[in-house]
Amino acid sequence: MNNRKRGFTLLELMIAIMIFAIISIISYRVISALLITKETITKAQDKLGGLAHAVGRMSTAMEMAIPLVVRGADGNILPALVGKNKLEQQFDAQLELTMNGRIGDPVYGTDPPKRVGFRFVNGTLYEVSWPVLNRVITTVPRVDILLNNIKSLAIVYWYPDKQWRDIWPLDAYNVSNLPTGVKITVKLTSGEEIIRQWNL
Repeated sequence: MNNRKRGFTLLELMIAIMIFAIISIISYRVISALLITKETITKAQDKLGGLAHAVGRMSTAMEMAIPLVVRGADGNILPALVGKNKLEQQFDAQLELTMNGRIGDPVYGTDPPKRVGFRFVNGTLYEVSWPVLNRVITTVPRVDILLNNIKSLAIVYWYPDKQWRDIWPLDAYNVSNLPTGVKITVKLTSGEEIIRQWNL
């Protein structure tokens, strides 16, 4: 009888190693693809979530806009809604308006009227919130980042003569009036374009 112990031959070992290598390569590629897909989805969710938050904040302001003028730090009257195509001061905003308050809201509680603005500078959209309606020299607003990676932001206002213009108001006689409509166009650096319009 043959008492020798039978082991793996060199050929069998090579075949086993080759199979293990193929399985490892396939597994690595599958895992890499899953990680890349997860990263892509996460980036898309972050981008869309940030965009939805920014548009949501602007929508809330538009829906609660009221024709109430306020006074600036210099004592001059600021229109109920101010639309600018050029920023001149530190806390200027392309769009600034007075928001209505809330009394006993089930979600937000009681909130007095406030002045807010939306400021676009160097690819970033900011929300500017003033602590009081009528300002003094020492009044400083709160500034929060709403959205980054913006290529451009355009805001236009619908006038009674059925024309869109990028400033509001045209004259001092309409300081307490709101435009009939406001439209924003946001272009992201990644190429997407978002257009949103509100009727006031």
